[in-house]
Amino acid sequence: MTEHSSAPAPAVEQKAPPRPHRPVVAYPGFDVMAQQDHWDPATRELIRRRVHDVPPIRFFTPAEIRTLTAVVDRVLPQDDRPLEQRIPIAPWIDHRCNERIIEGWRLEDLPPDEEAWRLGLQGIDESAHHLFGRAFVALTEDEQDAVLRAVSEGSPPGPTWRRLPARRFWIYIALRQITSIYYAHPTAWNEIGFGGPAYPRGYFALNHGNPEPWEAREERLDETPH
Repeated sequence: MTEHSSAPAPAVEQKAPPRPHRPVVAYPGFDVMAQQDHWDPATRELIRRRVHDVPPIRFFTPAEIRTLTAVVDRVLPQDDRPLEQRIPIAPWIDHRCNERIIEGWRLEDLPPDEEAWRLGLQGIDESAHHLFGRAFVALTEDEQDAVLRAVSEGSPPGPTWRRLPARRFWIYIALRQITSIYYAHPTAWNEIGFGGPAYPRGYFALNHGNPEPWEAREERLDETPH
């Protein structure tokens, strides 16, 4: 008589399919940099630097920049793009911290941005170890999301968060800087159909939401593949 085990078969780990970065509305063939001759020289130089002069890492340690890059990749995944076409976010955060670039205000219970980033990245790693026993960069995407969710809700474990208000750090520093750097880049402008600075050309078609002659025309994508 053959003995049959009643124990269930071990589960096979399933990897989630990559999440596409595909927008519902696209602007085929649009390249905002084709408009650069219409921008004033100072603006044109500033935007060109965002594309061609990505700053080196000078402020964060190698471990910190790995954690920061992993955090950025969970907030704004760019897996659908080749590496050379991805918007560099972590280097510009490093640049802000190294150059002490500020917005002219900060919440009274938050330290200066560069100190807040150092503490925040330390706290994220501590929370990862508390929740999953590994560094943040070693976690799965779902585990990383769970850590960041705890930070965003203001309830992450770890002693660093007693010195840094987690939710305020996440909203007013982390998310604010990550998204502002992303959407200040021409690649993001192409993605959303933004025609770039209108100075000194200006806007003329102000009635009824009509686009300017030089603005992109949107094309709705078919969400059902054939």
